[in-house]
Amino acid sequence: MNPKEAIQSYLFAERAKTNLITLSQMTTVLSDLKGAEKSGAKRMFKLLVNAVAQDLTFAEKSTGSKEFLDAVKILDGIESMPDNDEFDDVSRAIGNAMTQATTPAQQGWQVLSENELV
Repeated sequence: MNPKEAIQSYLFAERAKTNLITLSQMTTVLSDLKGAEKSGAKRMFKLLVNAVAQDLTFAEKSTGSKEFLDAVKILDGIESMPDNDEFDDVSRAIGNAMTQATTPAQQGWQVLSENELV
């Protein structure tokens, strides 16, 4: 990985981690909602999950880091979980996706550090 690729990997990974943290925070709120609020929030959550997955797919295509695609696969697996109020499982899956997204960030940081760019 050259420094330009390292910067891209690091930036995509940091954005992914920020988005995944947002999803994780939403699961806490979702579990406390009731009725129509909960139903609407679940729909919005699914839309955001899809947007994050699309961003991760773009990151993988741009960088070639398969970890981004692994994170997408994890997010694809949580699609029906909110409908069944499986918020603990959703949180665990988001944590696993975060682990995948962290790897390219760490790899990018290492290259940047080795080249004395950070």
